Amino acid sequence: RGGGGRNSILHNAAVMTHAYLNAGTTNDSFLRDYLDWMKKASNWAKFSATASLGVVHAGHITEAMNLLQPYLPTEPSDEADGGGNVSAGGGFAEGGSLFALGIIHGSHAGSSAEKRKETSELLRRHLRASHANEVISHGAALGVGLTAFGSADLQVVNELKEVLYTDSAVAGEAAGMAIGMVLVGSGAGNSSNSLPEAGKEELMETMAELRNYARETQHEKIIRGIAMGMALVNFGQEENADATIEEMRSDRDPVLRYGAQYALSLAYCGTGSNKAIRILLHTAVSDVSDDVRMAAVIGLAFVLYKTPRRVPQLVKLLLESFNPHVRYASCMAVGIAMAATGDSESVTLLEPMLDDMTDYVRQGALMGTSMIYMQQSDTSNGRKIRSFRERLSSIVSDKHQSTLTKMGAILSKGIIDAGGRNCTIALGSRNGFTKMSSAVGLALWLQHWHWYPMMHMLSLALTPSYTIGLNKDFKFPRGFEIQCNSKPSVFAYPKKLEEKKEEKKKRVETVTLSTTAKSKARLARKKAKEGSAMDIDEKAEETKTDKPEKTELTEKKEAGDTMEVDGEEPEPEKQVKKKREPEPTSFRIKNPSRITMAQSDVCDFDLNQRYRPIRPDEKPFGVVILTDSTPGEEEDLGAVKAPSMEPEGECAPPEPFEWTPPGWTEPATKDSAEEKTAEAEMTDTKDEA
Repeated sequence: RGGGGRNSILHNAAVMTHAYLNAGTTNDSFLRDYLDWMKKASNWAKFSATASLGVVHAGHITEAMNLLQPYLPTEPSDEADGGGNVSAGGGFAEGGSLFALGIIHGSHAGSSAEKRKETSELLRRHLRASHANEVISHGAALGVGLTAFGSADLQVVNELKEVLYTDSAVAGEAAGMAIGMVLVGSGAGNSSNSLPEAGKEELMETMAELRNYARETQHEKIIRGIAMGMALVNFGQEENADATIEEMRSDRDPVLRYGAQYALSLAYCGTGSNKAIRILLHTAVSDVSDDVRMAAVIGLAFVLYKTPRRVPQLVKLLLESFNPHVRYASCMAVGIAMAATGDSESVTLLEPMLDDMTDYVRQGALMGTSMIYMQQSDTSNGRKIRSFRERLSSIVSDKHQSTLTKMGAILSKGIIDAGGRNCTIALGSRNGFTKMSSAVGLALWLQHWHWYPMMHMLSLALTPSYTIGLNKDFKFPRGFEIQCNSKPSVFAYPKKLEEKKEEKKKRVETVTLSTTAKSKARLARKKAKEGSAMDIDEKAEETKTDKPEKTELTEKKEAGDTMEVDGEEPEPEKQVKKKREPEPTSFRIKNPSRITMAQSDVCDFDLNQRYRPIRPDEKPFGVVILTDSTPGEEEDLGAVKAPSMEPEGECAPPEPFEWTPPGWTEPATKDSAEEKTAEAEMTDTKDEA
């Protein structure tokens, strides 16, 4: 309603916000209810809208094929023929469905390896047959990259390389990034690497070919795809990647230098390396390309994510830069580093950027602030979060705001409440290890600046924050509880939005003063004496007989305190104030439940209950394995069920039965036919007699 139907950018942003809000929940009822609104998407927006189903159903691998069956392209008829049976035009929904299939299987590292391999084979068949259609090639390449994530499979790399060499800008960009996903963290192309022995030399040659192709091709998108691919390959390589990064940094092409910043930030992700920070800061203020400077500033958040408070201090001066790209990047860097902390200093730092003169800086400030406010209750930051939420709504409906700012506000709505308010952006695990899929997902998501279908990659970076206690049979005991030593409001869910209803204005009755009533009665008596208007006299008499004459004090009370009669001072009304009950300082959390990282610091295990954790010293966060102190007693257990494709409230199927059509007679058997002929003969003999 805020103009999303008329503007394709805002429509696409709204579709993506829906995907973020329901990421991994399998709840796509809104899309089913508003199909007409969804159908307004066309061309690449249709690709993006179809792929958003993958974000909503991320990790739901059992029903993935059934869900996407209406959109998937037909199975290739002849694999020997490179072109297959794919037409050159259209294919946006089909390409989007292949990308969605990759997101469903690639978003969670714990998904079934067998299912993932099966899906990868399907996507590779489509990839080989789709060279004629760049849209389907684009979706298939990204899908293959996600399903073969980190496999370092030579055959897959060669198939993606063929797509790259078709010299199609869109498909080539996806193929470059997909090669990076397949070889992620392997260090291919460096002097020392973790590549498998089989095909090691060929993969090394492939990386050298990609570098040369990036310098030969005329397509900027392909160069960016290869540059980002090389950045992913060097994830976590640290000093081993220095030679490759230095070569990319010194290149004349700004797009390769742009890739070098991401390569540096991913190679030193979470290390806090002073060398990496020095290079990134130097590039942020010295490079001639705005995009390179932007990538360098954002890279600081990756290197310093384990010591996040250093990021706002480092970018404080960069936020005042004359270059809007640097200001935008500073906002995003603070948001990524301080995600889900609700840090008041960081929010104060970004507040002036919300009114920046450049629209995309305002967009970055909105998205950065929404990352900081992820999973925060309404009491966060002195209740300023509520005013921020209201501001997001007002920007969307304000016709004077620019499209990019509105887009930022719509996406921020999705980010702040991502995954049903149960997910957060986390680059590291609770044990301090860097999560490869999260870092890669976030780096690829940031490419939406250049190519908006990359917005879906946020699905890889979202991490659910939960606590579930399981027994030896992997069922959760409902009797297990966790003690939280904090007020319930500090970590409560924000209030749900309520649609404002128009209130009907009540008609206020006019108050008649005692003096007015007396003067009316006097006039009525006077007219009655003169013999005119007898009916008025009767009414006045009725009012006198039916109602006792009110005193001035009672009239004054009925009229309200605002009326002063005969100079008397009004008495103040006594209002009975309800005493607000004090909020408890602690409460108990049931099993299972959402527990955020900040909340886990104030939670303890109660070791006096029936179920106790195997490791009582650990923080109550994530999966907790429990022991039963009284195994003989009856248990109240619940089982974790996979989400069903059936809508809620659906009736159960009927018991097996046999249906008989109306007017149908059962065919006669041999015995019954003989009986009928015998009866007929008997009747004939009776008639003759």
